[in-house]
Amino acid sequence: MLVLLAAPKSTTHLVALTGRPLGSVGRHLRVLLDAGLVRRRRAGRSVLYYRTPLGDALAETDTNYRSL
Repeated sequence: MLVLLAAPKSTTHLVALTGRPLGSVGRHLRVLLDAGLVRRRRAGRSVLYYRTPLGDALAETDTNYRSL
């Protein structure tokens, strides 16, 4: 999920991308929020989630690891 947040996304968008139920996506986002890896902001009627600098660094590490 963290890798998918390279650009800000709503929970609805994340549900569509992952195929996971809304509750599952919400719980995952809560864990990422609590860990300081993502933040959220309101955009009209939606809430967008986006990575923090720490989240960016961790996602980049994961992407680099997968390319080995």
